[in-house]
Amino acid sequence: MSLDTLVPVVAARRSVSFRTLQQQYGDGYVARRQDGLNPVSIAWEITTPPLSIENCQSLEQELIDNGTAPFTWTEPNATDAETWILDPVEWQWTYQTAFLAQLSFTVKRWYS
Repeated sequence: MSLDTLVPVVAARRSVSFRTLQQQYGDGYVARRQDGLNPVSIAWEITTPPLSIENCQSLEQELIDNGTAPFTWTEPNATDAETWILDPVEWQWTYQTAFLAQLSFTVKRWYS
């Protein structure tokens, strides 16, 4: 498993938010508009399926090597790969057994 071929567990969470700017005037009038050219922010909370410790170490090394750089990934139920970043740049290990573990981290859609 690598960042490009990442398949999260079924319980992975996708969150979407829409950035807006809002101004409230003294007469009670409120104006709202979208913020920026790409106002939709998408994030995935990803947990890998149980992997061997060696595969987790390999994926962790890829995360370290990638650092803050963007990478391409095709999210579940999508047809095209898009650009993503690890944000925040951190991950957690969860041990299932002495020989199996899962990595958890958050990726966000990156517009460059």
